Amino acid sequence: FVTNIATRALIFIECDNPAIGLMCFVAVGLGEVSTCEIGVRVGARLKRGDPLGAFHFGGSTHCLVFRP
Repeated sequence: FVTNIATRALIFIECDNPAIGLMCFVAVGLGEVSTCEIGVRVGARLKRGDPLGAFHFGGSTHCLVFRP
């Protein structure tokens, strides 16, 4: 239920490895979170450890979703 009403952000990432392909990073702000800041732009190339964004004013959780 919380994820239906909480602040959230979706970041779609296309991996260079075709065995992985498209994935989605789901950021969910819990409690009193008022902002999920996305720090990457469309077309940006990412590498391991690069920040995707930040939560402000509270706790959070996240999920990485892959295609079957």
